[in-house]
Amino acid sequence: MNERIVAKINENNCIGCTICINACPFDAIIGAQNYSHRVNRQECPGCKVCVTKCPTDCIEIVKIKQSKEDIKEKVKFNFQRRKLRKENLKKMHLENINLQLDKIIRS
Repeated sequence: MNERIVAKINENNCIGCTICINACPFDAIIGAQNYSHRVNRQECPGCKVCVTKCPTDCIEIVKIKQSKEDIKEKVKFNFQRRKLRKENLKKMHLENINLQLDKIIRS
């Protein structure tokens, strides 16, 4: 078993601001406004972006044990997912622009 790093939120200090949720490029943080959040360890690649964004310093990086093959698969999955999400966002923006242009032309 190998070790990998993941984020961990101290739920007692979390104020539920959602800053970390919006900052996480892998959608690995679960929660809602005004409720304490949690990190989905299966999704978290340990990129540390959330740690620097947290206003209450309640996020820390911890090591967990995981097999090397699982780690490789998780890293590949996260980067593929991120790429697909960017492509889908681009497609959605283009569709919205086209809808707005159609409305303007019809007016």
